[in-house]
Amino acid sequence: CGAKVAPGSRFCELCGKAIDPDRRPLAVRLQEELGSAYIVMGELGSGGFAKVFLVRETTHGTHLAVKVMHQALMLSSAVVSRFQREIQCASELDHPNIVPVTFSAEKIDLVYYAMPRVRGKTVKKHIAELGQLPFDEAIHFLRELAEGLAYAHEHGVVHRDIKPSNLMIDRNGRVQILDFGIAKALSKKGSTLSISGELLGSPEYMSPEQAAGAKTINYKSDIYSWGIVGYEMLAGRPPFLGASVQELLHKQSFIPPPPLRDFRSDVPRRLMNAITKCLEKDPHRRWANIRAAASALTQPA
Repeated sequence: CGAKVAPGSRFCELCGKAIDPDRRPLAVRLQEELGSAYIVMGELGSGGFAKVFLVRETTHGTHLAVKVMHQALMLSSAVVSRFQREIQCASELDHPNIVPVTFSAEKIDLVYYAMPRVRGKTVKKHIAELGQLPFDEAIHFLRELAEGLAYAHEHGVVHRDIKPSNLMIDRNGRVQILDFGIAKALSKKGSTLSISGELLGSPEYMSPEQAAGAKTINYKSDIYSWGIVGYEMLAGRPPFLGASVQELLHKQSFIPPPPLRDFRSDVPRRLMNAITKCLEKDPHRRWANIRAAASALTQPA
């Protein structure tokens, strides 16, 4: 009938007819949507929520990464809302350590956004290649990550899914944060946010309060995840491993992390103590903020 239909809607609100989704490959549909100004070069990767395509701008030859939601998930308004939140959060943050949004669009059954292509590799891949990172390099990466997180926290956003696979290392050694898909804006008081008891995040990296499904999560949760990333950089593995999600959540909530020196006997005491304090189960016992945590990597307590 020509009525505008919101992304995620299954039926037209005006005439009531069911929406017939476009079943062509995402790359074909994206190319048609972008037009002659861009060329879809191929797929860069795929996750549970979306595919990422490499796109070249024809005028200047610059490359973008375009993230497109899987069509099968468009029927879930909750998933569409999460993707929209990712676009909104990333659009509002302008910092060298956060990958920005270049442009975005929301169609009936095509939701996507574009960001500059970061030439490099993820922190996860880098750890897999080296096993354990040199101390100076780990400190550098953690400080870069802390700068991006501090900016987000100061602008009222907590990421809630900090992990090595969401962190890119560009060719200049700069760390950039990806994927604000489950980020939430803090309340106007800057203290907490409401997630209605919903469990979101990656079990290996989530804070005890996330693991417990707490109704309020604040920036202290990102400090915990930052500490786990640092632990993995130094030890070559995260502090907690498990055969099931339930086992991991239990360990995050109740089991102290193994001492870093169990895996890296020569880790400097100040560096070990800075990471260990991030992993306190009680958020009040962690560092006051992410900048304090980053400063403690090389400074005496």
